[in-house]
Amino acid sequence: MAKQASDRKNASGTTAGTPQEKPRHLYLMRHGKSRKAKKKQKDALRSLGRRGRKDVKKIRDLMREKRVQPDLVLCSPSVRTMETLERLHKAFEPTQVVFVDALYRADAAEMMDILRQTAADKHEVLVIGHNPALADFLPLACDAAVEQNEAHNHSIAEGFPTAALACLEIGKDWNLLGVEPVRLMNFIYSADL
Repeated sequence: MAKQASDRKNASGTTAGTPQEKPRHLYLMRHGKSRKAKKKQKDALRSLGRRGRKDVKKIRDLMREKRVQPDLVLCSPSVRTMETLERLHKAFEPTQVVFVDALYRADAAEMMDILRQTAADKHEVLVIGHNPALADFLPLACDAAVEQNEAHNHSIAEGFPTAALACLEIGKDWNLLGVEPVRLMNFIYSADL
């Protein structure tokens, strides 16, 4: 994944000159597969099912292996996203977690606005959210040329299934997200692991 990006050379292919700014990474994860809603149960109260718990564990193991260490987690406050976070959290050291009510019903543009408000000192951000926002966010944020790149496992057009993880490399500033090109580094389905 993208964690070793600090060792990369600058655009000219050299490391000489001014110090490089550390690239920023955005990790997008859809919650694990949830249980079917019980009669009259609110959608936000649905918990992870057995398959969802197993799939999240696969992603957690991958994050641990790749040494993904977010310095900020933005999480929807639904039960299934909080349970996903609880299981993922074992993969990384304690970090700042913010439950963002707006992520529960956000569309892609609203999600973009939320991310643009990220503090400049945050370089590794994990968002745990829902569809359709995640599926719609990728083509909105990513450079159109990304589809020509075989560095990722799946196409953006395939959708964003439960317990999938997308790793994006963004430019210098969160507030320019969607303006500057964003590169999809990897798009992994838990079913692939």
